[in-house]
Amino acid sequence: MKPSFTKCQYQLALLVTIITLLSACKTNKAVVIDENNTKNTNVYVVGYEYNDSKFESYIEEIADDVGMKHIAKLWKNGKSIPLEKSELYADANAVIAKNNAVYVAGTIRPKEDYIATLWKNGKIQKLTNGIETAITNDIFIDKKDVYILGGQYNNVNYDINVWKNEKIVSTLKSTNWISAHSLFIHNKNIYVCGYEESGTKSEHFRNNNVAKIWKNGKEKSLTNGTTDAYALSIYIDNNKEYVAGYEIINNKYIPRLWVNGSEQNLSYGGNNAIAKAVFVHNGTTYVVGYEIINYVGVAKLWINGKGENLTLGKYNATTTDVFVHNNKVYVVGYENNKNDRYVAKLWIDGAPINLTDGTKNSYANAIFVE
Repeated sequence: MKPSFTKCQYQLALLVTIITLLSACKTNKAVVIDENNTKNTNVYVVGYEYNDSKFESYIEEIADDVGMKHIAKLWKNGKSIPLEKSELYADANAVIAKNNAVYVAGTIRPKEDYIATLWKNGKIQKLTNGIETAITNDIFIDKKDVYILGGQYNNVNYDINVWKNEKIVSTLKSTNWISAHSLFIHNKNIYVCGYEESGTKSEHFRNNNVAKIWKNGKEKSLTNGTTDAYALSIYIDNNKEYVAGYEIINNKYIPRLWVNGSEQNLSYGGNNAIAKAVFVHNGTTYVVGYEIINYVGVAKLWINGKGENLTLGKYNATTTDVFVHNNKVYVVGYENNKNDRYVAKLWIDGAPINLTDGTKNSYANAIFVE
């Protein structure tokens, strides 16, 4: 089986969490959940859940070998909503709602290879035929047009595709390994961010990936290839390009926010950290990810560059996506529990809500609020 981008990213994140650090942990303040904080608002979260409760978190490294399966998940206001054929090895990576329809982008694996998949109101629509592994990573709606970002294996590496209304309208190709994670449509321009191998090797067998933006297929490098760097999320606001990701310098993981190509370091304490997603609202930037504090991954939210801890640092945790609606900040991610199971989580203005009961490993990947 050929690896998917999602699984590779998870394995990389898992590697970071075991790095030794010396800094002290700062705990966040206790929060109280307001039961009315989602009134008149629909909160959609997507991710996946494993099918067996007996496997601890670390077993995912050999999940395929022991017969574990993902089940793609959609939660609406905390309630699980069925997705057609979700009993297959499947995951959900992006969600958006518009015009009385809910769109979920992800993958299924009925046989050996993954199929790029779109669910519309729970009904499955396959974007590829399953002959070669293909995945989807992001989704965007511009007026009535539905754009999906993904990749398809070409026997050497991945071609990056953008589907518009289920038809491919853009393809990025490279002789080097290439990966794209995030999509944004602005003024009919198609923006994609990700990374590409530079073709040279650095220490620790890294490939010196170059963080990049592609605008209508034309690339712009955010880093010069002398380090390893990854662009994971893009947002366009007021004609400015905001990109979240991270860079590895001297074996240190540094969370980055690039604004029109100019980098900002989000972490000043010297800890390893990764920025995973960015959202801009009324000129304020919201970035989520995680930071390793005293050997533990702590879920993070950076507002205009100032970091807040969303977890106490007792168990490994990360945030994966952020959305701002009616001046409330919605964040999703997952946190390990005392039984070594990951729990899919939603935070509303810092207040944590469990989306799963903690008996099976579960992960929240993306959020949309209307």
